[in-house]
Amino acid sequence: MRNALGIVTAALALAACHEIPQDAPKPYAGKEDVKPYAGDLFKGDKAKFEETLTQRSNYQNEYLRTGSAKQP
Repeated sequence: MRNALGIVTAALALAACHEIPQDAPKPYAGKEDVKPYAGDLFKGDKAKFEETLTQRSNYQNEYLRTGSAKQP
């Protein structure tokens, strides 16, 4: 019984040392991503898109919403 337990323990220890390769088997062959500002709302205007993101993040900023933000 001890011999079998030792064999099982050794097998589990050796199996735990095996590293599974994490490389992708082939490069991603899907479609290219569309720029987020390329839609109808911004019509390719990256500056307008970034300004809208800044405004949206300011609406979610609790310091700015409550008025307790430090003024420069």
